[in-house]
Amino acid sequence: MYIFISHSSKDAESAQKVCTLLEEAGHQCFIAPRDIRSGKVYAEELMLGIERSDALVLLLSDNSNTSPHVLREVEHAASKALPILVYKMEEVVLTKSMEYFLMTHQWVNQKVDTDFQVILECVEALRNGREALLPGSKSELSQRSGQRKSLRVGAVIIGAAALLLAFGMTLGWFSEQRLKAVEEQTAPSAVFQKKELALGDMVTFGTYNEEPVSWRVIHISQEHGTAVLITEQIITMKAYDAPDSGTFNKDNGEDYWKYSGEDFADKALEARVRGSNEWSSSNIRAWLNADTQVVAYEGGHPVKAAMSDMKNGYENEAGFLCGFTDLEKEAVVETKVNTAGAETMDKVFLLNLEELEWLKEADVNILTKPTEAAVSQDATKWYSGYSLDCGVENYFWWLREPKENSASQCYMVSNGLTSDMTTTQTVGTEGFGIRPALTVDIEKFMTLVSE
Repeated sequence: MYIFISHSSKDAESAQKVCTLLEEAGHQCFIAPRDIRSGKVYAEELMLGIERSDALVLLLSDNSNTSPHVLREVEHAASKALPILVYKMEEVVLTKSMEYFLMTHQWVNQKVDTDFQVILECVEALRNGREALLPGSKSELSQRSGQRKSLRVGAVIIGAAALLLAFGMTLGWFSEQRLKAVEEQTAPSAVFQKKELALGDMVTFGTYNEEPVSWRVIHISQEHGTAVLITEQIITMKAYDAPDSGTFNKDNGEDYWKYSGEDFADKALEARVRGSNEWSSSNIRAWLNADTQVVAYEGGHPVKAAMSDMKNGYENEAGFLCGFTDLEKEAVVETKVNTAGAETMDKVFLLNLEELEWLKEADVNILTKPTEAAVSQDATKWYSGYSLDCGVENYFWWLREPKENSASQCYMVSNGLTSDMTTTQTVGTEGFGIRPALTVDIEKFMTLVSE
């Protein structure tokens, strides 16, 4: 059977365990973001994944109960008469919207079992019910939509027995001995499905804005047992550094908008009114490496009033690493990075010009587009003007490499509209992309993530 696994990104570890269990038993699963095809619209891929599935397994928790994304998935499954198997991960008072869609569907447990065998058994029972109703059927995914009514009948038959269990009744193949204590939040996630990492592999690791982050492996050090990952897409639009003056191109009543970079004889003044291209003290470095709700910034803070367009401030946003579990953060290796001769120790960093070669060696596209969340988060809407209106989907993303003889400009990867792979931009401009990179301990990493 083809199973859509609906879950909150905060429950990604448990969802991956369910996926692994079902796939090892011969079923196919759709789980985001693994099965979101590159270059496709995220929401459309989810809807298509539901429509081609035989059933939806909902991992019900406080997180998923209040998630608008999960609610839309459940609603779409219900509209397609898809059997919905509800696995209750914890005691939850359903929202009214969720209650409306789930009140007639199958609940597969009353307590939590740590190996999720009850889900597999219920999926097997649903498959057996379908095969009994459709003898000899070996339908392909393209034929499933025409079988919804028969599947719904099967779901009712299976669901009636499962609902008894939800209210405390005992069924023969759901023994009380299977029901165990709820897993601790620090338990490791599903084991990586491959025995070793390879260049170009796509993996899911950490979350940002409550969405799992997809990464590409671009460099491996067998000697140190580490791998460098970079996000598959641009995850946010942010300025590299805000000007210390507090207002872009202005300081003490003086206006510097008409100045070119060459007009600044005083490079300290250039950095003060346009932002500094020094990686070590940059706002973006501080944000990427912070795992706290309040980020400590040096010099000027990245408030929107200080940016060139006065729109994309991020001084009140939690640090990037806040979206990582303790075990995920333990897998990240602090790395010595060299930026124009200056060394820093970073957990998360932007690439420099030399490190761009890693993407080529790993056969990973240097050009990329922003995620839907990045576009919706961006108040400048520059992505439309600089890329979409010009007929391209890829977009500019910052490197940490400072421009020669400049105090306020850094290199960035272009959007592919011209033959130039890189360009430069003033660091206080806020509508350009961030594509983080980090180094992980392979042994720790492989116990946490899956393809």
